Amino acid sequence: MNKTFLTAVSAIAIMASGPAMAEGQKDHTSAKQGTEASAEASTGDLGKDVENAWENIKKDTSEAASKVSNAAEDAYNDAKQALNDDNSTSDFQTVNVDLRYTANGMIGQPVYNPQGERVAKIKDIILNSDGEAMMVIMGDGDFSGLGKTVAFDYDIITKRSEQGDVIAAMDEKMIDTAASFSYDKEATGENVRVIPQNGYSVVELLDGELVNPEGKTLANLDNVVFRNGYAESVVVSFGETLGLGGKQAAIAYGEADLKHNGDSIDMKLSANESTQFKQFKETALN
Repeated sequence: MNKTFLTAVSAIAIMASGPAMAEGQKDHTSAKQGTEASAEASTGDLGKDVENAWENIKKDTSEAASKVSNAAEDAYNDAKQALNDDNSTSDFQTVNVDLRYTANGMIGQPVYNPQGERVAKIKDIILNSDGEAMMVIMGDGDFSGLGKTVAFDYDIITKRSEQGDVIAAMDEKMIDTAASFSYDKEATGENVRVIPQNGYSVVELLDGELVNPEGKTLANLDNVVFRNGYAESVVVSFGETLGLGGKQAAIAYGEADLKHNGDSIDMKLSANESTQFKQFKETALN
């Protein structure tokens, strides 16, 4: 009978630890320790054994999440502000970017509720032309990527923890009952929430390019920096050779016009801004 208890507890530990590892942050040692601890501490009572196993699972998951957060805590990079109000290229201000507060630091990351429970994953952020983050698009945590996709007002994200975790005042039931999200602006139905007419997908933006008035590429769009619920700037890259090297610059979000280009969104500079950016590139690459 005791063997039955051990098998049941070990199975629960393995199944529940799976999601924490499926995101690419595998910690085989801690998962093994949690499972073995549950088995070795078996009391012979299935209810108590399951409860003890769950406590070990939560500890393993918390430790795995902590390692991810600590890795993000020191993730900073520098970029130069490419466009100056005085049209001068003599002194470009350095912009220090905390990657936790960027599109790349949020999209694809898990979302935790205030109780520390993982409830979803961020799939996209929807901006308006002024840079206001209107919506956050989330998946229901299905690791196959085929689960439900929903949209919430961006302010549901209450904070980023000191460790970099995304915290939102929500639970899985809110996702289950929410209308499904669609990028098709013509979609209709009570159970569908569509992207606003003035909405821009950050995922599509990061597939785009910085272009001049004629549509010629000046740089690639790499990241979006957020501050107080607004897209403050866009980090662009240029001068790479075979994917190596290159430089980065920061463009204020409102500096350029956003233009849909198929499945991506380009940032279009004016003629004067394009000239200034070309001068910046020459200075940065020499």
